[in-house]
Amino acid sequence: MLAASWAALVLDGVWQTRREHAARARLGPVVLRAWQPSVAAGLAVLVASLAGAVVLERALGRFAFRPAAALAGLVLAAGGVGLHGWARRTLGPMWSGVVQVRAQHVLVERGPYRLVRHPIYLAGILLAAGSFLAHPSPTSVCLGAGFALGVVLKAWLEERALRGALGESYARYAARVPALIPWPRARGG
Repeated sequence: MLAASWAALVLDGVWQTRREHAARARLGPVVLRAWQPSVAAGLAVLVASLAGAVVLERALGRFAFRPAAALAGLVLAAGGVGLHGWARRTLGPMWSGVVQVRAQHVLVERGPYRLVRHPIYLAGILLAAGSFLAHPSPTSVCLGAGFALGVVLKAWLEERALRGALGESYARYAARVPALIPWPRARGG
């Protein structure tokens, strides 16, 4: 079930990316791109992480299985997949696997983006947390922590790029909408 959740996330992303290709091109050229590792480096980290996970899982095993926690984990994972799909479709052609801004970039403030600035990252964190609850192990802790670190880094890079490209409109949005956790914010007058 967990593998299916992660696979659904990836396959939906690939499908959406292909479907939005023409609309993305209409947004004009990329005018700002944040630092990013090469595709080869990213794939190397992914392969090394998965290989390390297999070795760690075999060496250390799992923590005690708790059916109620596993059920809660599956619910969190499903919620993460659902939120990801909603956020990805709301963002539409503005989405990119790398941090970049196009010439006709607009700020998306509807759907889940009215609740948090990074709902796709929140969705991934929910899926990672659900994975840990459903499959409690040192491996899932390590993979989840690595994933969370990557999310924090990418969100930071994205914030810098969007603040630089969109200026005051993004600053107002960031002051009004929390980054990852939908905390209520005090309304300024």
